[in-house]
Amino acid sequence: MTLYVVHGNTYYCGYGHIENIFGIYTKKDEAEVTKDLMIKELYEKEIAIGQQMSIVEDVSDIEVEILEIEADKLVEIELGGYCY
Repeated sequence: MTLYVVHGNTYYCGYGHIENIFGIYTKKDEAEVTKDLMIKELYEKEIAIGQQMSIVEDVSDIEVEILEIEADKLVEIELGGYCY
């Protein structure tokens, strides 16, 4: 069975990256709905705080993806982030 993991960056206030999982679905269309919803919500949040705090200028700056994985199989997937 294929699982659809909706994940993305939630940190847009300068330098950094915080990767979150927003949902895990068995149907791709449900994952797409969540992806679209999270993009909209994150964009609205960033626009509300303004460009003095946020690096978001356009909805395309919001990073939310769908990762397809097989259930019941060992995987090693880096979702993202920064470390030094």
